[in-house]
Amino acid sequence: MGILKKLLARGIKRSVETPPPGRSVFCSGCFQVVPESSVNVIPWCNDELDKFVTTYRCEACWMEALNDTLMRLAFTEDESLIASAMQFFEAHGVVLLEYRRGDPPAAVRALLLDLLGRLRSGSLTLSIGETTALYG
Repeated sequence: MGILKKLLARGIKRSVETPPPGRSVFCSGCFQVVPESSVNVIPWCNDELDKFVTTYRCEACWMEALNDTLMRLAFTEDESLIASAMQFFEAHGVVLLEYRRGDPPAAVRALLLDLLGRLRSGSLTLSIGETTALYG
């Protein structure tokens, strides 16, 4: 029993001393698996769905993808696309009163461009969220 106690004590000691590894995330741009700390959560327009979806991009890929999103929104007058971008932000806990109260799409678009600028500067960051079990 002395050996069993020593082995159990070692296992407990290791689990206390060694922090659990962080989550890994699949970059939607380069298809590399990167640490969560290196991931940027941004909106990306899925052309097949014709709406904005959440994309996870690594440090090497995120700026190009964000620039694409900025350009797409800067020149659109498509109300459904503007609404889709707002729905993306609301899903991540960022709510614009102007969108909710029905302000003109051009006014909402200007605020969306500001939000994207904040993502670019790092003054706004979005979390990938909690991990939940797929089954059970």
